Amino acid sequence: MKYKLLFLALLFSFATFAQITNQEVDNLVERTMKAFDVPGISVAIVKDGKVVLAKGYGVKSIVTQQKVDANTLFGIASNSKAFTTARIGNVGR
Repeated sequence: MKYKLLFLALLFSFATFAQITNQEVDNLVERTMKAFDVPGISVAIVKDGKVVLAKGYGVKSIVTQQKVDANTLFGIASNSKAFTTARIGNVGR
């Protein structure tokens, strides 16, 4: 699980450097969800300090079928440490 989230974070970090359309992001997310067998993902892409895309895909729970949106909260355990470390490493760039 930790590596899946890290991969997704890196994947979407890469997406911010490329000029891709919302449809291409949608396609990328759908393929990623299938590849990692996850029922839902929330995605935010930030460019120059502004949110350019915030969207939810799939469901939070396969039992309740609760839809994911841009504000859905997921339990990520200790992965916030990796995200913080990655952010600190990019300060000043």
